[in-house]
Amino acid sequence: MIMLDQMSQRLHACRTFEDAVRRIVIDVVALHGAEFGNIQMPIRDGLVIVGQHGLDAAFLKTFRKVRREDDCACGRALRKRQSVIVADVTTDEAYAPFRAAAKRAGYRSVQSTPMLTSDGELVGLVSTLFANAYMPTPIEMNTLSLYCRLAAERLLLLLEGQELCAKAQELHEKLYSGVGEPIG
Repeated sequence: MIMLDQMSQRLHACRTFEDAVRRIVIDVVALHGAEFGNIQMPIRDGLVIVGQHGLDAAFLKTFRKVRREDDCACGRALRKRQSVIVADVTTDEAYAPFRAAAKRAGYRSVQSTPMLTSDGELVGLVSTLFANAYMPTPIEMNTLSLYCRLAAERLLLLLEGQELCAKAQELHEKLYSGVGEPIG
């Protein structure tokens, strides 16, 4: 619980939505000892990346927009509204369409966890990606689950009246402005 308290304090010190997104990615990557991480938020019928740590342009292009039907970890987490862990993308049959992207990006394992408010509103998903096959511990996942609830509530508070979808689109466009293809 000390880790959760520290993460919560850092998150509550964030005064802007953008700073909170960055803080969440950094702290969740650190919690899992992962190499990479990202946050996706809902826009219309899917998810878009609004913040990331360590991921390259090829990964960002591949996962530019994820739909509910997609069998990547975040697509499954969106459907199930619960954490999804793919301990080894090379052996997970459903992950087969994304294996080449995983190899190029340098990850072999991924977890995606929804950020839901206490009322069940989906604010986004946070994912961590690991260079090697990995299964997060139950303590890590419990801490992440509790943190995601706090993060969802904090992000909504920091919207200051702006709609989540509009803010997500704004951050998505900023992130993708240097990736080399038009935003759309």
